[in-house]
Amino acid sequence: ARAALEDLDSKIFQARQLLENLLSARQRAESHFEEAKSVLHPMRSIPNEILVEIFGCCISSEIPADEDPDSLDPRASPWLLTRVSRRWRELAIKSPQLWAYLWLDF
Repeated sequence: ARAALEDLDSKIFQARQLLENLLSARQRAESHFEEAKSVLHPMRSIPNEILVEIFGCCISSEIPADEDPDSLDPRASPWLLTRVSRRWRELAIKSPQLWAYLWLDF
């Protein structure tokens, strides 16, 4: 009976070591994954100031003659910019030049 207990203790010890190794390997893999995400998506590295300038190009200060724009249309800028990512939403909301003009279609 003692030999069986010692055998079980040994297997438990090995299982714990294996678990610790697996958890460590998972943590390393997760870290590499996060690093790879930033490398794979160049948009993440564009400075906020540049993005805000690009956002500004999406907004026209003049009403196009051939269209009836509606500032409340969620499919149009600046609303559309707020639905791309958390970062874009924060930038768009904090950029007053995107919200300086209001066009309503009655």
